[in-house]
Amino acid sequence: MIAGTNSGCGKTTITIGLMALLKDLKLNVAPFKTGPDYIDPRFHEFVSGVSSYNLDSYLMSPAVIHALFHAHSKDCDVAVVEGVMGLYDGMGEEATGSSYELAKTLRIPIILTINCMGLYQSVVAIVKGYCSMQPDNLIVGVILNQVANKQQYEFLKLLIEKECKVKCIGYLPPLKEISLESRHLGLVQAAETKDLLSKITLLTSTLHQTIDVETLLKSTLYSPSINENTILETWVGHELKGLNLAVAHDEAFLFYYADNLELLQHCGATLHYFSPLRDKEVPAHCHAVYIGGGYPEVFAETLSSNKSMLKSIRDKAECGTPIYAECGGLMYLTQAIETLENEQFEMCGVFNCRTQMTTKLQRFGYAEIGFDETTSRCHEFHSSTLVEPDNKNYSKKFSLRKPETNISWTCGLSYKNVLAGYAHIHFMSNKDFSVKLFQLLKLAL
Repeated sequence: MIAGTNSGCGKTTITIGLMALLKDLKLNVAPFKTGPDYIDPRFHEFVSGVSSYNLDSYLMSPAVIHALFHAHSKDCDVAVVEGVMGLYDGMGEEATGSSYELAKTLRIPIILTINCMGLYQSVVAIVKGYCSMQPDNLIVGVILNQVANKQQYEFLKLLIEKECKVKCIGYLPPLKEISLESRHLGLVQAAETKDLLSKITLLTSTLHQTIDVETLLKSTLYSPSINENTILETWVGHELKGLNLAVAHDEAFLFYYADNLELLQHCGATLHYFSPLRDKEVPAHCHAVYIGGGYPEVFAETLSSNKSMLKSIRDKAECGTPIYAECGGLMYLTQAIETLENEQFEMCGVFNCRTQMTTKLQRFGYAEIGFDETTSRCHEFHSSTLVEPDNKNYSKKFSLRKPETNISWTCGLSYKNVLAGYAHIHFMSNKDFSVKLFQLLKLAL
């Protein structure tokens, strides 16, 4: 696991750099991301050429985590798991969902990333603190980010290895050319990052000179326990055989868990990808539609100008086609998206409300979600809200509650066979809940 002391310390940059470096050395890399994030895995996929999978100790049981990790890493040479936030940051006193909790569940070694900008010997105190926080901390090495030169690195390496008894794996000097831009909800997506290939090339060539690959691989040797349990086998009997499922997939709608899409296929669905930005209509032969999250607000003008697609989705909804949408997908199904500049762009108009962008996060974090007498766990992360009329043409099907609080709310807009909410759901979180969603998709069969 590549963990960090905090958000913004360079975890993602170093993670994708190491993936590219290992790939250069002809090693098969299996990428993973701690937590519910959708953006970092797309960078993993860009450099590794294979799917990156989320592992989340709040959304998933230990059994599911073990099964998914085993299934997706059994044929690789190196599994690289990017952490989330600071190593010990999670929910509540138990730090549920933290990088450390995931590493402890899987018993995988941790490489700690530290941003050394403005620090010198104090870096040693940081490493000591992280190593002493938990007796069983699993930290086997550190990578130092923003280190001015090799001389400074060698000095810090000497102190850290003497005082903290962990290996220094290497460092990354300041390189403005490789910086990744951010915006609301996180990094700018890989698909939108200009000159990403040249950034990765420079990053990789630098790490070839500054990372001790031999020490990295020796320090992180891992012998997984034999786990023949395949979670997918438990889904037999909940087939989607014969279902042609249209999946919105372009720069505006990229927030999908790889395991969700693969599970749909495992259950028999055939996925047909289409672009709300560029295509004229939803694939005509499809029985149902799945619209994931993303950044419809960033592409609102282009989405709004594609009138034939807006009409196609609206017509599908009116004729009873099952449609399931999450977050950005929900926003797309409203009448309009209103930007922070008070400009409105027409959307599909399935629900007679509009989306208003906000300067602050409206919901952030984990939640418990109830639907049709089943419950599951989910995640919300959005800077928008719905402006709703008195005479709604929809009802609300989801009841949500923030864990360890009395905060609750409703969402899950329902109109005919359309169901859409802000919640992001990992289908492996609760099988009974996901089966209810699958039953919606199967209505057209």
